[in-house]
Amino acid sequence: MGRLRFSQWSSIVVTTSLLFLLPACGGHAKPPGPSPFAARITLNPPTSFSMQTGTVIVFTASAQNGSNSSIRTSFTFTSSNPGVVDIANNGAACAGTWNAPLYTVCSPGGIGTAEITATSGGASSAPTLVFVHPFISNIQVSIVPPVNPPPPACPTQTALPLACQLPFKATNSCLSQNQILTLQATAFDNQGTDITASVGPFSWGQGNAGVATITPIVTNNTYGVATNQATASPNTPGQSQVIASASGISSQPFDFETCPVQCIALELNVSGSQSSTQTSFVVNKGTPQTVTAYAVDVQGCIVPKPSLTWVSSEPAAIAAGAGATACGTNSTTCSIATSQPGVASISASCTPPTCNVGYPLNISGVPAPYVPQPVYPVTAISGLVTGAAVATSVLATSQDCYSNIQCDVGLYNVSTSVNLPGGASPLPSPPNSLMFDLPGDRAYMGSEFGAISIAAASLGGSSNPFSSLVAPGTRMGLVTGKVIGVSHNGTQAIFSDTVSTPNQVYVVGATSSAIPLNINSAITAAFSPDGLKTFILGDGGNTLYIYSTLQYLQPPIALPTPASSIVFNSTGSFALLSGGGAPGTLAIYNTCDSSPVTPALSAGAIPSAPIFLKMVPAGNVPMGNPTIPNLQPTLPTQSLDFFFGVDNTGIDIIATNSSIGPLTTLCPQQVTLAEIQPATNPPTFFPPIHINLGVGSFNPINFFLSPDSTKAYIVASNNSGVLVYNFDTGSTSQIPLVNNATPLSADMTVDGTLIYVAGSDGLLHEINTALSLDRMEVTFTPLANSSNSFCFTDSNCALNLIAIRP
Repeated sequence: MGRLRFSQWSSIVVTTSLLFLLPACGGHAKPPGPSPFAARITLNPPTSFSMQTGTVIVFTASAQNGSNSSIRTSFTFTSSNPGVVDIANNGAACAGTWNAPLYTVCSPGGIGTAEITATSGGASSAPTLVFVHPFISNIQVSIVPPVNPPPPACPTQTALPLACQLPFKATNSCLSQNQILTLQATAFDNQGTDITASVGPFSWGQGNAGVATITPIVTNNTYGVATNQATASPNTPGQSQVIASASGISSQPFDFETCPVQCIALELNVSGSQSSTQTSFVVNKGTPQTVTAYAVDVQGCIVPKPSLTWVSSEPAAIAAGAGATACGTNSTTCSIATSQPGVASISASCTPPTCNVGYPLNISGVPAPYVPQPVYPVTAISGLVTGAAVATSVLATSQDCYSNIQCDVGLYNVSTSVNLPGGASPLPSPPNSLMFDLPGDRAYMGSEFGAISIAAASLGGSSNPFSSLVAPGTRMGLVTGKVIGVSHNGTQAIFSDTVSTPNQVYVVGATSSAIPLNINSAITAAFSPDGLKTFILGDGGNTLYIYSTLQYLQPPIALPTPASSIVFNSTGSFALLSGGGAPGTLAIYNTCDSSPVTPALSAGAIPSAPIFLKMVPAGNVPMGNPTIPNLQPTLPTQSLDFFFGVDNTGIDIIATNSSIGPLTTLCPQQVTLAEIQPATNPPTFFPPIHINLGVGSFNPINFFLSPDSTKAYIVASNNSGVLVYNFDTGSTSQIPLVNNATPLSADMTVDGTLIYVAGSDGLLHEINTALSLDRMEVTFTPLANSSNSFCFTDSNCALNLIAIRP
């Protein structure tokens, strides 16, 4: 102690001496440091707190000085009513009395309130009002009268978009955006006595965040303490369970429903002479467009901020928002970018789990018209972009080593601007399939020894473009099989392994582990545009499987006849199968509930189910010629779509009308053949037609449509050229391949100007569609230390697998 005192006095002496010396040296006094004294104290928990008698809560405090800097200091905790709340020096509060001075046992005390404060020096915190109450046996939530809110102030039918002027009706089962409920929580003890007054404020929560906006009602008292009541107003359409809680006890859930969206109308806001109700556009590239979505709920009220999913069918050409797939949360307007020539449809759906929340949960017992369901727009926006072509690249490789893990295969990235292959990138495993996502950001490559995803922008760069796709628990820990489908935004892909026993299908994320599904002999898959569901043809096309992250894998659907292809309509509300119905029909399945559309569409004059199918919205199909007459939706609430198919002898055309139907048939919807103009009574419909190309039988490996849908290009493995059908003239021609080569693989650029064909001569043929000419052939030199251009070993690998980056 003596040394401590000497040290302290020594410091004082030295400091004092230095202070005398500073003026003589021209120095300045050292500025004072931060104040160590508390100016503000924050107590936690703040405002109010509810405690059962005999329980303990620890209060904590923090302090700031006059400069708003946090400081360390000691606090003194006090209670205004120690007989109700006794608080120890460390902030431990007992709803009763402590066994001072040990403060280890809390004995229950009286019922009532007490104010807890924390002080330090001359500063004091705002008090926290503590409510001490008996044990809560249960809490009930009820509606404060009036039980039924007044009818919503919805717009008149004529004020709604034409497509959404439907038979709406008011209902007490849900609330529209301008309605409100007042809820109250009531607490009871073991004897059923109402003890709400002693409990104090309640905490409110909900199962599906965002469906309701819950605002506790605060009394006009000194502390702003909430009562046992709260207002609940609608927010995001859907269902949610609202719960009130106090002292760790929660109420039975109260079912709250914001009226679900029933109808979505999309309108194109364009400049010039076009009307605001236009649903299609033709512009030069670089001319942005704006699409407005009107979401209407089941009572006929406009939903101000629906959480819509915006999707483009060809985002590389016409992108819905900066991310190419979305226009932002709760956005009713979407800026459409037109970056390169091409054609696309724009759709905005109300899709769970972000919109019409609660689907498919809590369905039993809820009246069918008001079960939250995915809702799709009546009509999609279709666009055609013209202008100069944009350069892209072609991935070229070989699948001849698909069963030989020892075979090292190279991948070329050929630019369409110069058509020079450059060097080959060694692939991690030999491929058997290759598919790009629609935005062109990523390609998926299948393999029997480990599938990979390819970051397109990294090809030829310093970073590794290849990422293995993992499947924990499998024989190799990797995804195996062919890629048979990629989601619209490229975040998921479907792989089919028909080699392993048992066969497997993998749902794969670009950077996440795969989900295995027990599906035998899957041949193709299609994602709904909104990403809600995946339709998979298994058992060689004899069975339809439907997978969703919300419902997992549903029971398989045996198809009366085999199907080979699946394609969704422009809005994403249904999927058309090439076959799959009774003989002579084409099966259709609703996206909303996976139900079949009955009756299935008659195939008419189609001799056999198409091998390939492509969808084109009506706004992008020139009508009025002998092949495709003028068509019209049967009703204003119907959408018109075209489906083009190809079989072994020609082209098939199917035109459909899809309707959201009246209120009682919101889901499933009705799909019929399109009506021919002018309208007749009874109506005359456009039956599916078959156009025989007159070239005999061929084996198509791919087919394409020009962006303006005036020409179809068919690439067949037994034809040394590309077949061309002109819908305007009804004529068939052919673009011959140099060297009389036959096609092994083919793809088309988004702008429709170039078709690349991997030929049997080992060359990559560039077909210019404007010139109808095989304009250039890309050659590949042998790889180093190999006599082959695609295998780094001496295996006999040929160019037979290509994909063009969108």
